[in-house]
Amino acid sequence: MKKNLLINALIIFITSLLFNTIGISFQVFLSNKIGTEGMGLLHLIISIYIMAVHFVVSGINVAVTRLIAEEGGRRSFPISRALLVKAFSISFLFSIPAFLFLFLGADYIGTEWLHDERTIFSLKLLSVGMPFMGISSCIKGYFYALCKLIRPIASQALELLIQIFVITSILDYFMQGGLEYACAAIVLGMTIAELTSCLYMLTLYWLERRNNDQRISEIFYHRSVVKKLLYISFPVSLSSLMRSGLKALENIMIPISFVKFGYTKKMSLKEYGKIQGMVMPILFFPSSILFAFSSLLIPEISEANALNQRKKVNYSVTRALQLTFLMSILVSGIFVVFSVNLGLAIYNSAECGLLMKVLAPIIPLIYLDIVVDELLKGLNLQVSMLKYNIFDAIIKIILIYFLIPIKGLTGFILVLYASSILNTMLRMRKLLSVTEISCKVMDWIIKPILSITATGYIAIFLFNQIEPFFSNVFIISSGIIFTVIFYVVFLILLGCITKEDIKWLKRILRSY
Repeated sequence: MKKNLLINALIIFITSLLFNTIGISFQVFLSNKIGTEGMGLLHLIISIYIMAVHFVVSGINVAVTRLIAEEGGRRSFPISRALLVKAFSISFLFSIPAFLFLFLGADYIGTEWLHDERTIFSLKLLSVGMPFMGISSCIKGYFYALCKLIRPIASQALELLIQIFVITSILDYFMQGGLEYACAAIVLGMTIAELTSCLYMLTLYWLERRNNDQRISEIFYHRSVVKKLLYISFPVSLSSLMRSGLKALENIMIPISFVKFGYTKKMSLKEYGKIQGMVMPILFFPSSILFAFSSLLIPEISEANALNQRKKVNYSVTRALQLTFLMSILVSGIFVVFSVNLGLAIYNSAECGLLMKVLAPIIPLIYLDIVVDELLKGLNLQVSMLKYNIFDAIIKIILIYFLIPIKGLTGFILVLYASSILNTMLRMRKLLSVTEISCKVMDWIIKPILSITATGYIAIFLFNQIEPFFSNVFIISSGIIFTVIFYVVFLILLGCITKEDIKWLKRILRSY
């Protein structure tokens, strides 16, 4: 098991780093092409799209992954194909209202919700991909549960390449019609990529069944399969729908609140696009690696939970939290020290860099929320998550309504801080109470903060001396390497990384 986890973690780490580097580079390309106003408009469209996607994809993906992992723990894999066939039907059922919502509701959403008719055409184009995303999600969940990661990763690579190829091929032509058609070109590329990815995943699944034929007729008609799928998928889908729906409402309210503060509509979209379309993706970039790794925890923890192996569950949760705290504090420190350099290097904008620095301290909360969310899914606590998501989103909407019209951009930053603190505290409290593990505040939080602070001051002093003699890219790359090395050294000296941790890592490497 540890050997598989190591191999899978390495695969996830390398591919996530590669894909997200390409994704961020493409994000920069788009921002240069359509500008901050275009990025704001595109993000409004995407916020509505994500709401529909989460309803179709999130629940069924978690259900398939978890149930197949649980059955794997009981050594009853034949049920996996029955689960998948049933999951196809359920995902298609979920995709119908999502398609109708985007296609038939596009005019109303664009004019009454987003207050911008330029979003209508893009919303209709995005509706076409709903059924295909549901099917792809089922098959990806199936392969993830069986730890066959290369297949879904190859699908992700294909989707990304097709998306980039289509968008770069048609964007200049579409841009002649203005930002409306520029956004339409981008979402058309996304839709074509989703269709291609779905066909690819279906082909892989067909080959899997053909090469490893199993008889499932005696299980196929069990109603318990559908009941289990719905029991897990519906609360998760509803939770995701509520959370993304309220998130969409937040995104709609932000530009409107900026207008109330005194910005013009165009300036509001620019500020919104700068933060949500440019700064936040950079801050989230390292988290994609952590998120990809944490998604592997659902099969691991679900299997242990199904077999009532409490020690194994607690051990996995403890290791996940330890890794998240140590990594997120490191990333936060890197953004605090090198944010201005990164803003200039990525967007040629010192203002974006300053925004990164201001928002960097909430990175540990954001990353922790991502991992805890995955852990709670693996422990079958999706209903509790629904309550937390609704409560958090309502509080955030109230804060947006009152703070941004008074404080403007400062108010928006305060909203992000307050929401991150509240949401993470609620989820952590639930996780710790269920697993009965304790958060090692000194080793996981205080000492790592002291370590990154000391490392940051040393890095600032050293690189201020050599900055006039080297390029910005060299300063950033060498600075990050220096920060990582010294941070790890300080962690070892302060006892945050112990001999037990090193022995645990050696055992894994030896088994590998």
